[in-house]
Amino acid sequence: MVARSAALATLLAVSASAWSVPSNLQTFYNNVKNGGCKSYAGGKSNLNDGQGHSGFGFCTDTANVVYLTGKNSLGDMDIDCDGASNCGGLSGDWQSGTSFDDILVSKKYGVKTLDASVHQFSVLGTCNLNLEGLISPLALVAVVCNNQLFYSVWGDTNGCDDNNFTGEASISLAQLCFPNEGLNGNKGHTAHDVLYLAFTGSDAVVGPSNANWKTKSASEFQNSLKAFGDSILTKKFGSTVPPSNPGNPGTGTCEWVGHCAGATCKTSDDCDGDLECKSGTCGGSSGGTTPPPATCSWVGHCAGATCKANDDCDGDLECKSGVCGGSSSGGSNPPATCSWAGHCAGASCKSDDDCSDELACKSGKCAA
Repeated sequence: MVARSAALATLLAVSASAWSVPSNLQTFYNNVKNGGCKSYAGGKSNLNDGQGHSGFGFCTDTANVVYLTGKNSLGDMDIDCDGASNCGGLSGDWQSGTSFDDILVSKKYGVKTLDASVHQFSVLGTCNLNLEGLISPLALVAVVCNNQLFYSVWGDTNGCDDNNFTGEASISLAQLCFPNEGLNGNKGHTAHDVLYLAFTGSDAVVGPSNANWKTKSASEFQNSLKAFGDSILTKKFGSTVPPSNPGNPGTGTCEWVGHCAGATCKTSDDCDGDLECKSGTCGGSSGGTTPPPATCSWVGHCAGATCKANDDCDGDLECKSGVCGGSSSGGSNPPATCSWAGHCAGASCKSDDDCSDELACKSGKCAA
């Protein structure tokens, strides 16, 4: 009876407003669920979902994000009860801490560990796949589930006892997503229809002042994430999208992020809308393959963005008077074009093959 009452209290505590899924994010969700991934973190595309199904991995083929995907499917949602509480004592697999507790303490978040019953967090990475080189600890993770959007943080990783399982979230996030499924520490959501979209870059980290970390209410924590979540989603993923026909930039938009004009492709099925795959690049159906000029590969760090140092600005832009601008004249327009979004000047790389056009990989960054 005590355990059942605790579980009911947890469920009642997580009632919060669900956020609407933006149209471009919904399109991305649909395409990922029905498509494939071109590049996996660590080259690992055969991770397990914990239900005996393999073929999952963390996809890196879209600029500014890392997401969990499988073969024409998305992730499921196992339940994480780790941290300050134990899902009302209903979890048989509980640990008293979460993966980034040292950061919570050293950066003065006001809590010593996350509380799965209060803090919405996603579990990313596995025993043999460390994602910290791609995603910063406590980074924002947008979660599309049950036709709605919620925000979470990257708060935990799967330990070696979980055999490289994927698709897991804190109990508070799971009950927000699926309030009518009776989820608890020993019962998760088994359908593969959840998009975990983690944002890259240090600016995507949910800091001490970006959420109400000290709250004891799951709904208050989710509500407190909304403003920061919306800003990062817009900055990193885009509230607007570039033209789909580079030969006629005044018409059409691109809704399939990562598959727009200039994206690499093998067939026309890899390209958004009416774009066609020509010479390995998505281009206009009339034959054009060159994307719109004057693009910026590091969203949120383009011309006009606020900055403290040159390292905060994309490509050759420099930080002048707290604003990213042109390197030579201090102007606001980045000069170069790039045909492979996410692999332009300033993008991280391991080899020259990771860089667009004539760019080379120098000191881990694509450069001329």
